[in-house]
Amino acid sequence: MTALMAREHAALQSYLPDLAAYLDETPLLTLEGRGSGAIGRFRDAGGTALTIPKESGGLGASALDSVRVQRAIGSRSPSLGAATTMHHLSLATLNEFAQEATDDDRALIKSLVEQRAVVASGFSEGVTGGSVFIPTMTARKKGSSYIVNGSKKPCSLSGSMDLLTASVEVDTGARAIALIPANTPGITVRPFWESWILAGAESDEVHLEDVEIPADLVLLNGADDPDGQHEMTGYLWFGMLVTANYLGAASALLERLLAAGKDDYEGYVRAAADIENAMGAVENIARAVDEGERGQDISVRLLFSRIAIRDALVRASSAAVESLGGIAFIKSSDIGYLTAAVHAFAFHPPSRRSVSESLAKFHAGDEFAFV
Repeated sequence: MTALMAREHAALQSYLPDLAAYLDETPLLTLEGRGSGAIGRFRDAGGTALTIPKESGGLGASALDSVRVQRAIGSRSPSLGAATTMHHLSLATLNEFAQEATDDDRALIKSLVEQRAVVASGFSEGVTGGSVFIPTMTARKKGSSYIVNGSKKPCSLSGSMDLLTASVEVDTGARAIALIPANTPGITVRPFWESWILAGAESDEVHLEDVEIPADLVLLNGADDPDGQHEMTGYLWFGMLVTANYLGAASALLERLLAAGKDDYEGYVRAAADIENAMGAVENIARAVDEGERGQDISVRLLFSRIAIRDALVRASSAAVESLGGIAFIKSSDIGYLTAAVHAFAFHPPSRRSVSESLAKFHAGDEFAFV
């Protein structure tokens, strides 16, 4: 056993031993294909409860342990890591709401954990020039129900979800989180993801047409949270976990370089230095989250880290592939696949262009806001 990712693999083994064994014994390209069954194995292993507190029936993993688990998963299946990041984002956001909500709302979260429900995220629709925090779905009150319309594309976990969580704009102008059972009439899944890279994440379109759900499944933003702070906290979890996932994908190239015994120590260290430094930055954010830090400052620090890590992963993967050599690239589809998967990290919102002005102005003394 190597020292590379030793803490991460130990964390995965501690929380989800059955999943760790399955991922270790299954080839990368099998895990990455459509219909691989990896998401079902994640559910069966108890992974849906990873980030939920023990008092709510979860595994109670800290943010620090969670990012380590996610790096280990990403090193074995970037598709599974990307997909499950969206599940954890959804539950983290719901859990934030539940802390200040009714006993019924907290009981709902606990029931989702007990059922091992796979929860897809309808947040952060990728609209060019739009905000990741402005809902693209609408909810209209009708008696004791709401009628929801809209779509999310791409929507990871679209083929395996039991529940869809979505940020919606209510007809009163308020924002809310809607909890929509996947088998509700009016929900359809349409083909969207055409690339074979990350196909295992099930990132197709989820379309909602006149979907009727009970009013108690629409959680309105409270007066104490006018700016959607709970959503921002969920986005913190997203940023940490999705970054750890792609660090895992890049780390898988390091593992292959070590196994190849190329003795190109300088090339290995160039790649590993970028990856390990990036993981240290993510861990620092996770520790701050575990200590209760929330709000603008930590969100900004995470975004700066993510922007730096994008470039670091490109450098690291390029250095690792160069050290592995042309014959290894020709003989192993894994190497080209992992290199391509690493580049997908840059496509997750918010884009560098959309936040650069806000980040610069925050350093100049203005308030920070996602746009």
